[in-house]
Amino acid sequence: MRQLITAIKQKHEKDGIDIYPGAMLSEIDTFEQKIGFPLSDEFRRFYLLCNGFGCNEDIFNIIPLAGIMEYADNYGDNWFYFSEYMIYSDIWGLRYLGDCRYEIFNATHPTIALTSSLTEFLQRFLKGNVFDPGGLYQWHQELGIPY
Repeated sequence: MRQLITAIKQKHEKDGIDIYPGAMLSEIDTFEQKIGFPLSDEFRRFYLLCNGFGCNEDIFNIIPLAGIMEYADNYGDNWFYFSEYMIYSDIWGLRYLGDCRYEIFNATHPTIALTSSLTEFLQRFLKGNVFDPGGLYQWHQELGIPY
């Protein structure tokens, strides 16, 4: 996860990116209490290394924990939005399925799972940002998710 965050930072340094310092365990515990379920190990590692980032490319962000908790519309009984672009023009979330199972979805089509892996999601962003070949929207198309 550390290498992936470093690669994203290096790719976007010229255009501008802010990598936020990692969250403290107490912040993660508070977040989990607020949303009502435990984070996956992958999300926990990510937030310990970096409490989100803000990228000028496509105005794409991984939302810091405090930012998610700030608005009740950002989370529900078994899900929360963790990523957005163009000031919430599009949003991606994590859904907890129980029994340590999770899936990442896009808010436009919330019943369709993209992946269960934050690493895969971030690799897609690293490869093609939101719109470029190999990026998040091409991934949606490959999975048959209409736009």
